[in-house]
Parts: sequence; C-alpha cells; structure tokens
Amino acid sequence: MTSLIPYDFTRLQKLFSRPALLNEFAHYSMGQVEEMLQHSNHYNCSPSCNRCCYGSILMSYTEFNYIWIYLEQCWSSERINELLQLDINRIQGDSTIRCPFLASNKAAGHCKIYQARPLICRAFGTTAAPCDEDIEPVPLNNSLFYRAYDQLYYANNQFIALTISDDWALFEAPFAFWCLADSDESSRQFLTQFIQDKNDTFHAVLYDLHRRHFFAISKGEHNIISR
Repeated sequence: MTSLIPYDFTRLQKLFSRPALLNEFAHYSMGQVEEMLQHSNHYNCSPSCNRCCYGSILMSYTEFNYIWIYLEQCWSSERINELLQLDINRIQGDSTIRCPFLASNKAAGHCKIYQARPLICRAFGTTAAPCDEDIEPVPLNNSLFYRAYDQLYYANNQFIALTISDDWALFEAPFAFWCLADSDESSRQFLTQFIQDKNDTFHAVLYDLHRRHFFAISKGEHNIISR
C-alpha cells in the first residue's frame, strides 16, 4: 500500500537555482568520497536484487546537492518535472519513503542516478533490508566509511543541517524531505507540520536546536540518537 506526501513538488522552483558555492562543495566532497572508496571492497549482491532500494534512503544535504547537479546536467526538464510530479512523494505501507530513483525496469539497471548515488548505496547498500538470496557479505571497513561520512556531513568541524523551524534542523533525510527543507518558508512549514501530524520522521534525523541533540520520531516518540 502506498500513500503520498500531499504537496505539489513542482512548486519548488528554488531547487533549480542552486548557489554556486553549494554546488562546488558538493562536487568536491563527493569527489573525495569516490577516491576514498575506489579501492575498497564492494558488496557482492546479486544483480537481480533491488531490495535495498525500497525504503527511506537517507542522505546528507551535500549528497542531495550533488544529485541535483547530476539531474541538471544529465536529465531533461521534462524528466525532472516527471520526477517531481510522480515519483518523489511516495510513502510505503511500512512508513518509509520509497527512493524516487528506483528504476522499474531491472534490465535497464536499478538506479536512475547510479553515478550520483548516496554514500550508503556506494559503501554497502542499505543493510536494513534482509537479502532474499544467500550471499556472503563483504566485511565493511568502518574507518573508511566514517571518513567518507565526515566528508559529506561535516564542514569546518561543524555538522551540516538546514533549519526548518524555530526548534528543529534537518540533518539526514530522504530526498523528498530535503526538497521541502531547501525551498522556501512555506515548504519548510509544511514539512514541520507533516512530521508533527504523522508523528514520524520516516527514518530522517533531526537536530533539536534548544536541547542540542539529534533525534528521530517514531509513533510520536522522540528517540534521542546522540547529544
């Protein structure tokens, strides 16, 4: 069963005018991450499997910006508009936001933005999804992963987040949430109210600006992640 985020994403015109400094930082940071990971072990999933592509694929604001660079360079305006109209706002029955870049035709490849995919997909897939097939996972180099993570989530020893209300900032989120957080005051207000009404962050990570801790909301409960 699939429901929708009740917002017209085609209204978010600010997404098409990204500041040059944000683009430069995103391009540099992802380039650094690609260099870090190029000689690392890769997960050995079956090419027929796309199970990890279902659910809330979380990313940093840096990765969100990098995906927009890719979309503007490689996609037509018609294809981007179709993304905003049809694919970006789908919530699955298990309260996750389906990745809008999952290709329906497996023969053509699972991911529509494979070259710009987030770190979680590059490093080891989203291991929250159990595999249907019997595969031997490749050991994850935690040190390498967290070096890449810090490159994308932090700058000048400060974490990267977007303020969405007087109380909250968005730190890690699915693509749709970043679109709403990075547009205008109206879309940020909608996002804040949507989270409050649903009592669920859909696995996104928020930062409490007053209590100074990271947290997620599940069934109305604020679960503190770290201080």
